[in-house]
Amino acid sequence: VAAIGGDNKATRTGSSAKPTRSQEESELEFDRNKGAIYALYQRALRDRAALQGKLVLGFTIAPSGEITACRVVSSELNDPELERKIVARVKLIRFSARDVEAITTTKPIEFFPG
Repeated sequence: VAAIGGDNKATRTGSSAKPTRSQEESELEFDRNKGAIYALYQRALRDRAALQGKLVLGFTIAPSGEITACRVVSSELNDPELERKIVARVKLIRFSARDVEAITTTKPIEFFPG
């Protein structure tokens, strides 16, 4: 149905020497939440059967585990409503709280009918 894939580019947002979250941690948390993201896509497919493409999200994870910012970096979907819903859903993802630097990263997600 869809693929959540690599090519994340993580950057620190502060200047302390604290460790940062790993790319693996981000991948695992997105894997745990992909069902909810794909459900939004499946609902949108009911109205637009040919809906497919790559969506790249940019988001920031705070030390508390909260996603403090999320935006669409690029999209091939041409469906602003679906993009808005996906961004809102990603903002609900919670990572574990850790004594780490805030991190900003990107997440490509490929959507295609199955």
